[in-house]
Amino acid sequence: MAPKYPGNKPEEILEMEDLSYIIGIGFSGADLPRAVILAFLFAMFAQGNGNIWKAGLLALLIDRTVWPIAAMGASGAELQSVYSAIAGMAKSFKADLGIYIVRYIGLVLMIGGFRWMRAWIHGMSPKKAAA
Repeated sequence: MAPKYPGNKPEEILEMEDLSYIIGIGFSGADLPRAVILAFLFAMFAQGNGNIWKAGLLALLIDRTVWPIAAMGASGAELQSVYSAIAGMAKSFKADLGIYIVRYIGLVLMIGGFRWMRAWIHGMSPKKAAA
């Protein structure tokens, strides 16, 4: 007996499961603190009304390439292991594109949220007394 789907087409249900899988992988539990730290730092050191899309792109670059390679180097991995990790990132880029997009959007939203919070905190400063 075939499983019953709540929708009209079983293909639609499977596509939604793929989307939830990509979103789950994009922000897994181990990567979330790293993303929050990067978003917080990029939001706190941003100058004026800079473009948060560019800041998100730079944060994604650090999050997905620089941070893992630096961690491998700091942990004492051999040079061949680092090279193979870089080659693996390059080979799987197309397959992981959905994860990168979800991660980028999440980083941009977190940077925007932290920038809003910074502006809100600065807006709460006490009023200056009239001289």
